[in-house]
Amino acid sequence: MSVLKTRIILGAAMLLGFCGIVLFDYNFNSDLGLGLVGLIASGLCLFEFYNIVEKNGFAPFKASGIVGGVFVFLGLWYSIYQEGFKPMCACIFFPIIFWLFCTQALKRGVDDTIKNISVTVFGIIYICFFLSFIMPIRHMSNGLSVVLIVLLVTKGGDIGGYLFGRRFGRHKLTPFSPNKTIEGALFALFSSLMIAIGLNVIPGMKILPFYIIVPFGLLVGASGICGDLIESIIKRDMEVKDASSAIPAFGGLLDILDSLLISIPVAYYFLVIIGY
Repeated sequence: MSVLKTRIILGAAMLLGFCGIVLFDYNFNSDLGLGLVGLIASGLCLFEFYNIVEKNGFAPFKASGIVGGVFVFLGLWYSIYQEGFKPMCACIFFPIIFWLFCTQALKRGVDDTIKNISVTVFGIIYICFFLSFIMPIRHMSNGLSVVLIVLLVTKGGDIGGYLFGRRFGRHKLTPFSPNKTIEGALFALFSSLMIAIGLNVIPGMKILPFYIIVPFGLLVGASGICGDLIESIIKRDMEVKDASSAIPAFGGLLDILDSLLISIPVAYYFLVIIGY
């Protein structure tokens, strides 16, 4: 089976699975399905990230980092329910960093202290913290529709850019991501915009007026492209092709969610700024 066919089949299966989770939360007026999937996904992506950086001389604290990432995700999730807890989320990194310093000192000595702790904390922020913004989005007005729109706009643009770029791409977008083209990126933005507008007119899915859904779709699409490029920079720096080989034709889970790690926080702050 070709790589493209494998991507289509597995991509459709993952999308249907995610829609099933959203339907579960909708039917039970819950955020449990989305929260647990986000928690598991962030932990697995963080594990992949730590494996990547280990290949190029870093020594992250894997277990401590993943446990810390889980607490960061849970902290933002819990703050939705507990009034006054949100300011505490900014303090959650203090015990994590303090613990990492203690672990470094007691187990590894002083060599590479900044290097090891920095890469551990960066992984927590880049993956678990960024992905946890899906929970406050879930609890916005018509939150499940917003979550679906952000997901489909981001990944729809990603897919559109990939297919169009393979066929018509001629000009390289960046030197550190040779498979991405300017033509593909422009079509990805167009796809994101059309998906945002199309979903927004479906009864029950409308979240914003037309004059706002247009910049929203473009911004979410552009941030998805940036998320993809950020992971490309990381992989190029670490001299690896994929985050892992866990998912045929895709690589690792981080290779699938990379665009969402940026588009989800961007979507959240955009909606907060406009007073949604």
